[in-house]
Formats: sequence, structure tokens, C-alpha cells
Amino acid sequence: MTAKQVVAIAVKYVGTWQNSLVHKAMIDRYNSVLPRPSGYKMTYQDAWCDAFVTAIADEAGVSALTGRECGVERHIKLMRSLGIWLGRVRPAVGDLVTFDWDGGGFADHIGWVAEVSGERFRTVEGNSNSKVAQHWFAWNDWRIKGFGRPKYKGAAGSSMPVTQKTVEDLAKEVLLGIWGNSPARSTALTQAGYDASAVQKRVNELLKGMSSGAGSISAGEVVMPKRVQVSKTASRFYTGEVLDAWVKGTTFDVMERRVQTDHVLTYLLGYQGGVIGWLAEGDVKVV
Repeated sequence: MTAKQVVAIAVKYVGTWQNSLVHKAMIDRYNSVLPRPSGYKMTYQDAWCDAFVTAIADEAGVSALTGRECGVERHIKLMRSLGIWLGRVRPAVGDLVTFDWDGGGFADHIGWVAEVSGERFRTVEGNSNSKVAQHWFAWNDWRIKGFGRPKYKGAAGSSMPVTQKTVEDLAKEVLLGIWGNSPARSTALTQAGYDASAVQKRVNELLKGMSSGAGSISAGEVVMPKRVQVSKTASRFYTGEVLDAWVKGTTFDVMERRVQTDHVLTYLLGYQGGVIGWLAEGDVKVV
């Protein structure tokens, strides 16, 4: 797995809000890997910036290179033991960046370096105002405590093995909203090394089965497709991503209706043969 591939996995979660279905699934995955760092089981209400970093590393198959933690200061100690802690240096794509917001000497935030441009770099951070977000910083910003640089390449120069998912697995993740919404979803899948066209084809096949009464691929109520119009006051998909302006007020096909695990009734919207994403009942009107 290359640094860019790891970052592509992180970027696909941008816009995910705390307590959304995707966030809860991420924390569940973090907790499922045993033994847990410090023996602690994360809750959905905990600060989760480092759990996000660790969950991405787990998904990419590189957690042995980054270390697994849910506490930033402990993660720095772990990076030192792994020989990847560099301190305050110029960053590179795929680095772990840590922050000390008040300059008190204690690291209290962590994220991924997604892009470097001149004197500045772009991050992908979990738990940034309660969501996954991207920000730009000067490489020598005073709030940066330092960087860790995982050794993504083996001694012989070959990439670390990629934990590949099947098209079936990816299609189900698309339907759950994990890969975001079109067209960013296609870009994220491609950057992660997957065939976006093949995944979309399988998504369409699953949706066709749903509409013909074949049933849902996961728990939830399925009905025949209807048309709904997205409210002009709607702001986000159920999975947390910000709605594009053109989506508001537009009428879409309903591919599936599902009561989510948090008891919110949601609709999976389709447009021109593709999937747009999940919206809560309160953000749409049946037409």
C-alpha cells in the first residue's frame, strides 16, 4: 500500500459526522481489533481523531507501520518506538501530523497529510468540529508538534500488500454511503485502486433486485421505488456529507427505503442510473 492509496481511503470519509452511521461503524471496527490500545473500548461520544487515524490504517492494512492508538500523546510514543517519529520537519503525503493547539506541550489532535504544496499542506482529520474534514496549514505552523512518517515501502522497494475488498463488498459499502456520493465516490474508489465501473455495475444490479422484491442486502425496510424531492433547506446527506447545491429542490428516484439503526427513516436516492446517497425522511417530500 502506497502513501497515496492510504490517503485516498482517508479522503473518502470527508464529511462524515460524529454519531452518523458511518462514524459508528468506524468506531465499531476500531473496537473489534484486539487487544485494544490501552485496553480501552471507544464509545461513540469519545474524542475520535486518533481512532480515525487508526481505523484508516486498519482498513489500508498498514496499522503495523503506523501503530494503533486512541490517544495522541501515546501515539507519539508509539511512533518513536517504531522509528517513524520525525518531529517538526517538512511533511510528506501519508505522514501523521500531530497538533498541540494551546502550546502547552501535550499533543491533543492528529490527522493525515493528504497533500503538500510549497510551504503548505492539506490534512484529513477526524473529529474536526465533530466530523471528518480537510484543512490547510503552513508546514511550520506553531501549533504542530511534529510528524510521523510510516515506512510504506518494504526494504526491497515493493509496496506493502493491499488488503483488497471484493466488488460485492464494495457495492454494499456504496449502498451504506461509506464511499460518499457521486461523482466523488468514483474518484475515491479509483484512487484506492478499485474498478469504480465494476463496483457501480454491481450496485445497479443490487438495486434492481431490491426494486423487484428480492430484498435488501442488509437490515432495513424495502419498498417499491417512489419519486421524492429534496427540500431546499436540506444541508447534508444522512451519512454526513454536505449536499451539493444542485441536489436541493431536485426530484430523484427512491431506490430503497430503510429504517437505520438509530431509528431514522431514510431514502436511498438514484439519478440517471447512479446512486446519489441516503437522505433522512425529514429532508425529502414524496411527489
